[in-house]
Amino acid sequence: MIDKQVVKLVITGPVNSGKTTMVQNLSDSQVTATDVVPSDQVAKLKSMTTVGLDFGILKIDEQLELHLFGTPGQARFNFMWNILSKGAIAAIFLIDSTCDDSLNEMRKMYKYYREQVGLPAIVGATKQDLPGAKSVEEIASQLNLGEIMVIPVDAREKEASKMLALTVLGNALVEASAEDENNDGNYGDLF
Repeated sequence: MIDKQVVKLVITGPVNSGKTTMVQNLSDSQVTATDVVPSDQVAKLKSMTTVGLDFGILKIDEQLELHLFGTPGQARFNFMWNILSKGAIAAIFLIDSTCDDSLNEMRKMYKYYREQVGLPAIVGATKQDLPGAKSVEEIASQLNLGEIMVIPVDAREKEASKMLALTVLGNALVEASAEDENNDGNYGDLF
């Protein structure tokens, strides 16, 4: 019998960037969500917002499951960012390509994660199909994230989202391998 590996992946980013949509479309199981009607300026953007987490499971194959933890996007819930990131192998940051406020929030959010959490990350630029969307090159330049890749993604499409998840998973394993070069090659503590 083959042991099943479970990997925790965080999906985060500013409000209205597509986190809940991605978790819902990636998950092979029923999603657990803590969405409520917003009582602040978020109500101008959408009718429901995440205040705790979104959770789903993506089965890669018989041996590997990704446990998907979507975070709230509002900075006032940053305590949840820390909680949900414990034990995660990597993070997907989503950003609304059409919204300057999303870029500004993303800068702050990424800085917080880098200082407080420190996970390997990738950025998914959503809403690339909408008028006024910034290109991934513009987003990468404006965010100035160094080596962090910015990739266009449609959070509504399972295969595109799955490729983003597998890319960040691969990046995390490469990073762990580089850090663990002098070890015996056992990556069991990653899973």
